[in-house]
Amino acid sequence: MSSAPARQLSPVDDPRVPLRMGNGSAVFLVSLAGLMMANLAPLIMSVFEQVGFDVVASGNILTWGLFASAVIGLATSRAAAGSHRRSLAAVGLIVAVVGFGAAAIVTHSGWVVATFILGAIGVGTAISTSGAAIAALRNPNRVSATSGVVNRLLVMVVLAVIPMLGLAQANVFGALALLSLIALAVTIWLPNTPELAIVDVADESPTVPTNAPRRVLFAGIGVLIVFPLWGTSEDAVWTLAPTLGNAAGLSEQGLGFALSAAAGVGAGAMVIVTLSGRRIGRAVPLAIALLLGGATKIWIGLTGDPQTLAVLIVVVNTIYAFAFVLFIATAAGLDARGRWSGPLIGAYIVGSSFAPIIGAWVIDGAGIPAFGVSMGIVSFILIIPTVLIARVSTGVEETLTHLGEVEPTR
Repeated sequence: MSSAPARQLSPVDDPRVPLRMGNGSAVFLVSLAGLMMANLAPLIMSVFEQVGFDVVASGNILTWGLFASAVIGLATSRAAAGSHRRSLAAVGLIVAVVGFGAAAIVTHSGWVVATFILGAIGVGTAISTSGAAIAALRNPNRVSATSGVVNRLLVMVVLAVIPMLGLAQANVFGALALLSLIALAVTIWLPNTPELAIVDVADESPTVPTNAPRRVLFAGIGVLIVFPLWGTSEDAVWTLAPTLGNAAGLSEQGLGFALSAAAGVGAGAMVIVTLSGRRIGRAVPLAIALLLGGATKIWIGLTGDPQTLAVLIVVVNTIYAFAFVLFIATAAGLDARGRWSGPLIGAYIVGSSFAPIIGAWVIDGAGIPAFGVSMGIVSFILIIPTVLIARVSTGVEETLTHLGEVEPTR
């Protein structure tokens, strides 16, 4: 091997590629396929009840499906950052099409469960490959936020259409199969792993520049810990919103309006990040979001006024949506291959699957005020590590687009 030093990257050599119609469609649709099962959770619960399971059993089946998907996403994240990204996505989505397609037509309740779990396993690769592919596109802030907006808009369409067609087994699981099939068709446009296109001029071996590799390693491990912890505290508030609403005297109609408004306004927060791109930075916005989100969660636990609670639910979900896409951008910015963004959503789902259990345990043992305070404290504790991780992420991104070392964006 030659001892000649590897050349540095210039802006022209940026291994990340611009967002185009083709690669954007692939990333967003594959991501949607990986997350749609969670988005359709209430409808899936209804279907399992129709085929003979009670509410508890239906919830357990859905939880195991989500958990299986997340575990596969984590297990395949390393491969998703390598040369077989497209093949991995395609194989998983084929399994998902077969699994969900069978779940839509089989009649025996046991086979419905088995094929549903098979489909859930299949979309696990969509979680890892779409997460890794986001890192291959320039301006992770804008890309992750655009993905979030597209996701929410398409989910709103699906959630509106399926009830119109009827909450039948064929319609709900058929929708999951159809979406997996559409995502399968565009996997050929998933961005390549940038590492394969960056070649050292001295020995022609693949190389990717890094900014303080040990710091990047610690930051990558850190975001895989911080993001699920933060998400668990956020999802605990979201999933237990009916319990909080009952305690405050918020009607079912009022709660439904608050949850619907929260989804819409949250999409607006993602649009802000989309329009701002890298100009908004990551460290400072995330610090502000965690600070305000923590305070809002504490307020949610302390309020007894139904109107105030409804407003706070909208506020906390708006902050959540804003921070969520910046966390994904932070992981994507750490490595253009997607080494950290690939497993991020899988880690998040594993953590958030315990949110209802943890939240209910705190409420039962200490009451709603203590629940709100504890969930808020989680956000406060995570501010410093989040800021440090975000600073490393922006530094790495600058290194990939400019010559030499640069100072992380504050």
